[in-house]
Amino acid sequence: MYHSATDELTPAGRQMLDRRDFFEFTGSSLSAIALTHLLSGQGLLAAESSVPPRIDPARPMMSRPAHFPAAAKNVVVIFCAGACSQLETWDYKPELIRQDGKPLPGGPAVTFQGPAGNLARPQYEFRPYGETGKMVSDMIPHLAQQVDDFAFIHSLTSKSNTHGPAENFLSTGFVADGFPSIGAWVTYALGTENQDLPAFVAIPDPRGIPQASVNNWAAGFLPAVTQGTPFNSSQ
Repeated sequence: MYHSATDELTPAGRQMLDRRDFFEFTGSSLSAIALTHLLSGQGLLAAESSVPPRIDPARPMMSRPAHFPAAAKNVVVIFCAGACSQLETWDYKPELIRQDGKPLPGGPAVTFQGPAGNLARPQYEFRPYGETGKMVSDMIPHLAQQVDDFAFIHSLTSKSNTHGPAENFLSTGFVADGFPSIGAWVTYALGTENQDLPAFVAIPDPRGIPQASVNNWAAGFLPAVTQGTPFNSSQ
């Protein structure tokens, strides 16, 4: 039986042999090459990098280029496990005030923590502050004076309202254990400019570490060298 070369091609490969499609794809490719050349001449292309990053086993923490120039040199994450609710500080919810004392519409009668209670309004009043008019609770009047210097992100949601899994979700993006923390991902991608100090450190509360424990700075399935170095904050 005779077999032609086209019999071994995928549907996409056969489509490439069609004259109209061939010229369409060729035209698109040439346009992309031209655009790349123009962007390169104006310095608008991202820095050359590999995905995943090329890591030298002898120097796993060697600094690696980012896709774009970074505006920040260092980042400090203040993670307050079990801190006061955002509903009592920055996140103004007028509908919650109107629904005070009522059951959560469509909510479960029983949750992981026990029987569900009614909705409760914030215990402090909210007022507009700064040139932006940001609504802030009276509980933090001094911080409220600085709101024009803050960036608020109110679009975040969580997949868990239980401390341990929620801490995992915040630090790793997953509620389950075993995934790399955000610090580990950054270290894996960028390395560090200082070869004599850890790429990132964790300073736990001397009264105790979060319920998710070392997951908040662990390497997960990434190389162990990317994990954070915890400081002994009780000394």
